[in-house]
Amino acid sequence: MEKQLKVIHACEKGATGVYYGHRVIAKIFFPKMVPSLDEMHRHECEHFSIFGQFVKDKNISKGLPPILWCGAGIIYGLFVGVLGENSIWVSTARIEEIVNKELDDAASFFREKEPEIFKAVLEIQKDELLHQHIAADKADFSGLKSKLVSKLATQCSYAAKFVAACT
Repeated sequence: MEKQLKVIHACEKGATGVYYGHRVIAKIFFPKMVPSLDEMHRHECEHFSIFGQFVKDKNISKGLPPILWCGAGIIYGLFVGVLGENSIWVSTARIEEIVNKELDDAASFFREKEPEIFKAVLEIQKDELLHQHIAADKADFSGLKSKLVSKLATQCSYAAKFVAACT
């Protein structure tokens, strides 16, 4: 349970950074994206707070400082952002797809063990599914750049999960 909560908490903080980075670029070059990205960022901040409370209540060490997760997310978000509007949507759709699979696993894990956490996971997953659907509807997944961004999103997501699990 400790590992599961620590990973989710760290990855939610990373997500706040990713959306922050995307928003910086979008405000300059793609202003139509900003309202959606603002809402997604707000959700991720809420999720980080919710899981942070569970981490605190269970007396679990946070591993690496949250600022590092956020900073790594910002760097990733800025990098993908400069690749263009479609790259932001492709990345968001892919990362949220991975997040939703992870939340499915978390829900199964917590269902019997921790009903309160289980309920929170299901509520949070509603937001994450919304993010995934919004991004998938706006993304064009064809083309080399989209495939590379999707691969990058996958590799970075699983790398973050691995590091969070090891700290």
